Amino acid sequence: MKPIIPIVAILAITSLLLVPVLTVYADTSLPMTGSQWSILELLDSKIKTTHADTISTGGVEFLFPDATATPAGFANLMTNGFTASLTTSNTLTATITIVTSSSATMFVGNPDGGCPAASPTNCPGSVRLYFTSNLPQAGMSSCLGTNGNSSHTVVANEFDYWWSNTPVPAMTGIPGSYYQFSPTGGGSNGPITIQVSLNPMSWSDLCGHPGTFDLAAFMASISNIKDVGLSFGSGFFFENGVGVDGATGSATFQLTSYTIS
Repeated sequence: MKPIIPIVAILAITSLLLVPVLTVYADTSLPMTGSQWSILELLDSKIKTTHADTISTGGVEFLFPDATATPAGFANLMTNGFTASLTTSNTLTATITIVTSSSATMFVGNPDGGCPAASPTNCPGSVRLYFTSNLPQAGMSSCLGTNGNSSHTVVANEFDYWWSNTPVPAMTGIPGSYYQFSPTGGGSNGPITIQVSLNPMSWSDLCGHPGTFDLAAFMASISNIKDVGLSFGSGFFFENGVGVDGATGSATFQLTSYTIS
C-alpha cells in the first residue's frame, strides 16, 4: 500500500479505561498517574493491555517490548480515556523522553510497515499524537478499497481515528508533530515536545485522508473526543508498533506531560 499520505495502521485500538467524563473549556493537563494510561502492545498477533508506571518525580513510563524475542513485541498505543469537546483553536502537546540503556540500543519497527525500502522516512519508527472520537457510525472499518489508495470510498468509522501528520519532526528544543526514533541507536538525549494544533490539515484519519478531506467530519470528530494519547508506528503505518532489539539493550518511554490548550 503506497498512498500519497502515509496510511495509518488498520489496527486502531482504543483504551478500556474507565475515567470521568470531562469537557475541556480551558488549558488542561492530564494527570500523570500510571493507572490512567493504558499501554497496548502487539505480541504474536494478539493485543496485550497493561498500564504505565508512575514516575515518582513526575510523569508516566513504560518499557519497550523486545521486537527480537519470541514472540516479537511492539508498542502500539499509550492512551488515556479522556473525553473532551474541542475546536480547531485547541492544541495538543506531549512532552516525552526516550531513555536507553546504551547509546547503541536499536529500535525496531514492525516489519509489516515495509522498513526500510518502502518508507525510509518513518523508519525504524516514530511516535506521534493520536486521538479517537465517538461518532454515530456503525460497522467495521476497512481501508482496502482501490488497493488501499487514499482516494478510496469513505468507510464506516474512518473518522473516529486521527493521527498528527505533518512533515515537521520534533527534535530537542524544536517542537514537531512526530518524533522519529534514531536509526543509529540511542535515546532522545533530553525532552522532546510533540505539539500539533487541531488544524484539519495537520491530521489524517484511519485511511490516510487529511482532515480537509471531509471538514464536517473532522469538526464533528474533535468535538466528540473520547481518547487521547500517543501512537507508535513504522514504514507506511502510524500504529503498527515499535520495539527494541533486545540484544542491543533496553529502552523506556517517558511521558512527563500531556496538555490540551
